[in-house]
Amino acid sequence: MSVHVMASTIRQFKTQWVFGHLTTAWRREIIAFWLREGALTSPDEAWRRSFEVACVLQDGELGSIAGVCTVAIHIDGDGRSYGFVRMFIGSDSRRVGLNVQLMKRMIEGFEALAHEPGGPRRLVMTIENRKLERRAAQGILARLGFVHDGMAPSGELIMQRTLIA
Repeated sequence: MSVHVMASTIRQFKTQWVFGHLTTAWRREIIAFWLREGALTSPDEAWRRSFEVACVLQDGELGSIAGVCTVAIHIDGDGRSYGFVRMFIGSDSRRVGLNVQLMKRMIEGFEALAHEPGGPRRLVMTIENRKLERRAAQGILARLGFVHDGMAPSGELIMQRTLIA
């Protein structure tokens, strides 16, 4: 197979920051994406979570949504805001590096917001996908600035990333 043929078969993906600016059309498309993929089974939960969308991974060739990163803003015990991160990439779009691409864009967006009064100072996530507990995945998360921060009552690993040094 020539290099030209191989290159033409690789789809391009783009990541777009949409936090606080998601259009109604995109929100509906994201809800349909989650329900179709089985990422969420309740339309009510999908609708609620659509207001937490931070970044969208879009298939540049097909124009469809390939993945979504949500960040729910919460207040911790010290009265400071933080973002709780969730990410899902559709089964047909899972490629090496796309999760990192999505996370990097989300981190960049929240680093900019961290300097606003009341903006989130850190990002927190629980590791629900057992694949992310593997050494290689933990190394990738560490390069993105995430560190271990304990265990959830459910037994899931908690990771955290500071947004302001």
